[in-house]
Amino acid sequence: MRTFEEVDHLMAELNIPYDIVNHPESHSTEESDAYIAGHEGCRSKTLILANKKSTQFYMIIMDDAKRVEMDRLGEILGVKRLHFVSEERLEEMLGLSSGIVSLFGLVDTTFDNMHIYFDRQMLEEHKIQTFHPNDNTKTIFFPMEACFTILESQGYNYEIIEL
Repeated sequence: MRTFEEVDHLMAELNIPYDIVNHPESHSTEESDAYIAGHEGCRSKTLILANKKSTQFYMIIMDDAKRVEMDRLGEILGVKRLHFVSEERLEEMLGLSSGIVSLFGLVDTTFDNMHIYFDRQMLEEHKIQTFHPNDNTKTIFFPMEACFTILESQGYNYEIIEL
């Protein structure tokens, strides 16, 4: 399993300032909200999807308040049939379980078949990003644009889309 220590090391290496809130184990944004009330930041969710044959993977980072319609998302991405990646595959690929998946799972990986997308509305409406930093007993808060710095430092490209 991936750890918070990896995230902490990366953030220091990239000189990205962040705040952290420690809290009891949380398995949903709704649960976490009770522990981080009053803190500014987008309550984000990260979806990991795959094409029909699971040969291409899609990381979608968006505001948790937004709902995504899979057929429309497929049209946007140019993929006919999308499905959620299984729990086992998430752990195999990213070393993370559902509920704590974020771009931090891509640290020290090289997936040529991982396509990363951010929702434009989330980027325009929020200055602070939040994730579980590979640990669901913590919530990390950092500048939204640092997402791009993190991905670029790991050799990943990304696109901004309208969900």
